[in-house]
Amino acid sequence: MVTQAVELEHPGRAVFVADVVDVTGSAELVSAHLSVGEAWLSRLATAAVEDAATGPARPRRTTRAGRRYREVCVRLGREAQLAGAVVVPMRWQDGRGPHPFPVLDGNLHVAPLGEHRSRLVLYASYRPAFGWQSELDGAVAHEVATTTVRSFLERVAGALQG
Repeated sequence: MVTQAVELEHPGRAVFVADVVDVTGSAELVSAHLSVGEAWLSRLATAAVEDAATGPARPRRTTRAGRRYREVCVRLGREAQLAGAVVVPMRWQDGRGPHPFPVLDGNLHVAPLGEHRSRLVLYASYRPAFGWQSELDGAVAHEVATTTVRSFLERVAGALQG
């Protein structure tokens, strides 16, 4: 598995995040698994958010029992072909309704790397919650988003290879 993060920030506007992971499996097989994936992708996104929650910077929400809880709901759009890759529009947001947490909108690209290898690339954008008043808050939010996206793609790759 190869992973790489690319970050582009635009102050006061949407923040862009991209990450890449290579997986074993043809692009056709990988995109077929993704096309039926809202439920399992939601579980992986929820776990990825929890991974990012282990860092000291993430605002934590707790249940009455004191455990962290945030359910992520992933919605997929209609896939399309683009320059030899399958592109699946994706949105993830808090699954329990409107909350002040960022909504992540993006495209998940599945590109062939040969007969039995594929590359998953997630290009996404989000608007930081609460407008993030300072550069430090924005940097912290961006680090959390980058960590979350990386964890999500690594989890998707692991599930596809398992």
